[in-house]
Amino acid sequence: MTSSLYAADRTDVPLKNWGGFSIQRSWVYDALEKIVLAGLAERVVLNTKPLSRVEAARVVAEAVRRIRDDQYGDYNHRGYLEETVYHLVEEFGPELAEMGVRTPLNREARRGFLSFRPVEHTQFGIGLSSRSRRLINDFGQFDEKGGNPSAAFDGRVQLGDYLSFYYEPQVSWDAESYEAKLMSGYTKFTFRNIELMAGRESVWWGPGYRGSMSFSNNAFPLDQVRVGSAEPFRLPWYFKLLGPIKISTFVAQLDEHRDFPNAKVSGLRIALAPRPRLEIGFNRIFQFGGDGKPSVKPAKFIDLFFFRRGCDEETPDNPLCINNVLSIDATVRLPDVNRYIPLARDMALYFDFGWDDTQGGDIIPQKPGGIAGIFLTGFLGDPQMDFRFEYARTSNIQFNHVVYTSGFTNRGAVLSHFIGTDGRDIYARVSRWMNRDLHLGLQASHSQIGRVTSSVGAPKEQRTGFGFDVSYRFSNQSSLFLGYEFAKVKDRDFVLGKSANDHLFQLEFSRSFDFEW
Repeated sequence: MTSSLYAADRTDVPLKNWGGFSIQRSWVYDALEKIVLAGLAERVVLNTKPLSRVEAARVVAEAVRRIRDDQYGDYNHRGYLEETVYHLVEEFGPELAEMGVRTPLNREARRGFLSFRPVEHTQFGIGLSSRSRRLINDFGQFDEKGGNPSAAFDGRVQLGDYLSFYYEPQVSWDAESYEAKLMSGYTKFTFRNIELMAGRESVWWGPGYRGSMSFSNNAFPLDQVRVGSAEPFRLPWYFKLLGPIKISTFVAQLDEHRDFPNAKVSGLRIALAPRPRLEIGFNRIFQFGGDGKPSVKPAKFIDLFFFRRGCDEETPDNPLCINNVLSIDATVRLPDVNRYIPLARDMALYFDFGWDDTQGGDIIPQKPGGIAGIFLTGFLGDPQMDFRFEYARTSNIQFNHVVYTSGFTNRGAVLSHFIGTDGRDIYARVSRWMNRDLHLGLQASHSQIGRVTSSVGAPKEQRTGFGFDVSYRFSNQSSLFLGYEFAKVKDRDFVLGKSANDHLFQLEFSRSFDFEW
């Protein structure tokens, strides 16, 4: 359960990559994954993102305490993680101080009843694209051919342990248009271990790196109302053997440019860590309502959560005709595997198993899809090198629907995995810290992307490519990110015979600010 802190910051660690040193998400999630995988924290729920700053700080606090209390040198061989822990302590200094964890890096950290950071990060970027294209796992953003400059900043407010505010506006433009929008912004109220959030934010459920069988940041962030546990909790009696549990549920409104404008999507996730190195999650999601369909009465809404209904059972104009999506995921984290497998020091194995709408029998889902991956740290004996391999496959009934013909999308982008319906993705990435301020990444992939709209017989877009990224830290506050991607595209935009080569350059300068009222 959550402890009583004077001013615990309940805002979330953004999924947006502020400052580089990662791709597709904040560097904080990569850093937390590495220290948990190394055994510096156990029974941790990491796969329900975003995490609040307090949740992340508790993981860091456990790691600091284990290192500090290590009387027998059990973690001496983890010296290569010193810089990672160092940056995490700097990032969550005030939260750690409130938890009683003091180090030379946060000894002077203080937080009063009111904490206000009007500007925490700023980012100025430009994308140079050889052709118009939607970016993968980038909040539904679309780059036009040529230059695509953008500027963004974020800020947060915390009032006691109860009220949190976050905002992230962005402006972007190209040769023909200009757009200003709120990419993310919400208010969160926390009482004891229950939080209520209202606003716009992306969620990522599951362990996948390139996508999810439920929700990822591939589409534009959802406008939602979310209720759940503020932090993982333990049940009493024999149920405590289930370990820490985190529950999250929400209702969100989708875009208006679809078959049923302003349709809704609702999700429930239950995640737990029953063993020190095991994390499990279950997701129940359904799409319902929208202009032109009868509304769902509150009494029936609870029924939809726990009893599967589909349009094979109800007429299409019935409000209980919904689009079901379900998934189960698990991660097994194995530290010190170099004692048995010299290929790496630590290893994580994970899967995300999903299915859509129908069931073959009472137990076995019909035409499921899924993600399977492996993450290795200390790759090839190099403590600063990481390797990831991930494979994803979806069936021809996933993320599409006979009634909701716009599919499982928001503003034209798939909410879950970018490969869509009947797609596949093979992905490999290797990354290395060259020194404390320079990080390099190389990746290669082959993707087969299917349409989620009703389009029988449409060709699939095939993309084979590679890329690299470089992150460099000028100071504790300033960093630069440079990325390049190449892809050989066949049947582009699902048009048979339309082929091309894609080039995408990305350059971002980010600066953080310590100014706090």
